[in-house]
Amino acid sequence: MADQSYIGKGKVYEDGRFIGNVSELKFNFEEEKKEQADYTVAGGGLANSITRIKTVGISLTTVDFSEDNLSLATYGTKTAVTATAVTDEAVTSPADTTDGDRLLETANVIDVDVAPVVTSDPAGTTYVLDTDYTVNAAGIVILSSGSIAASTALLVSYTKKAVGVIETLTNTASESRLVFVGLNEAQSGKPMVITVYRAKFGPTSELSLIGDDFGSIGIAGDALSDASITAGGKSKFFNIKAA
Repeated sequence: MADQSYIGKGKVYEDGRFIGNVSELKFNFEEEKKEQADYTVAGGGLANSITRIKTVGISLTTVDFSEDNLSLATYGTKTAVTATAVTDEAVTSPADTTDGDRLLETANVIDVDVAPVVTSDPAGTTYVLDTDYTVNAAGIVILSSGSIAASTALLVSYTKKAVGVIETLTNTASESRLVFVGLNEAQSGKPMVITVYRAKFGPTSELSLIGDDFGSIGIAGDALSDASITAGGKSKFFNIKAA
């Protein structure tokens, strides 16, 4: 018998969009079993049994933290923010800075490569970077050792960094067509193409953002029956084409 071993690699597309580097793609089948006991003899046993497919599950893990993948995994809505200058954004320093430095958020992500300008409101006093405050992507950090007093009205001018903004949990699950363009590494790269006609994913079970290893995003869902497929001998869920 010819060797038919398999080591899978390949690309996954969701409605034609390349998901990126996918480290794992699995199908799982949950069955419902009906059993008829044999009551005609002592000792039991089965007279008959049938099994039905209850669900066709899909699990997918990607290591690409793209905006589209984060949106898919968090039921999010994605928008783009362009890089522009922000002049005199009004903020107020924290009411208490006696117990340490405090982050003062700005409305946008700051491009930290361009030094911000922080003044009093109304203007008159210009505060000194790294003496009165520091800067990070989320805003400015008021230094307790600096001269910015508690509850001080401030004006912050900075450069807004171009980012994608994902508003999580603003959507519900949607259907998509999933295509796996695979190859069998154990068979000199022989192709395997799998098409799921109606895939529907839930949100990720966790989103780990701090760690020592490369992060990943896992999502799971179902392959749903496609009622438009009526030809005999054709699957309503997915098919596999393998060389």
